[in-house]
Amino acid sequence: MYDAMLSENNIRLHASFTSKDEAIRACGELLLKAGYIEPGYIDAMVQRDNISTTYVGNGVAVPHGTEAAKPLVKKTGLAIIQVPGGVDFGKGRIAKLLIAVAAIGNEHIDLLTNIAQICIEDDKLQKMLKAQSTKEIMDVIRTMEKQ
Repeated sequence: MYDAMLSENNIRLHASFTSKDEAIRACGELLLKAGYIEPGYIDAMVQRDNISTTYVGNGVAVPHGTEAAKPLVKKTGLAIIQVPGGVDFGKGRIAKLLIAVAAIGNEHIDLLTNIAQICIEDDKLQKMLKAQSTKEIMDVIRTMEKQ
């Protein structure tokens, strides 16, 4: 399932950002380059975080667009950016892993469930935070598929 939604090309390691908007836009650019979204979805991702934070806890943010932007999603996909130095999502919420989601219909529900598992299973989260290759990230994601 995940191989259709995430490739190593959609993963960026050792990133650094000066703002959450810059980080969210970088996530959107990965989704755009992979053909998952139309360009306008990126602005909707920033808007969504400004409405209510996409920081979900444990050093993870899940940038995604607004409900109104759903027509700008071409196909369901993910992008992952590792930010070792962290990026401030406000109120002291520092994200070190960004998992961007673009989903058609209700496909995001299963994705979010699996992302939540990564957040609460500290060993998987730590593997993603410390990964030195995109393959290492893909290996963790693939373990979610087998559960």
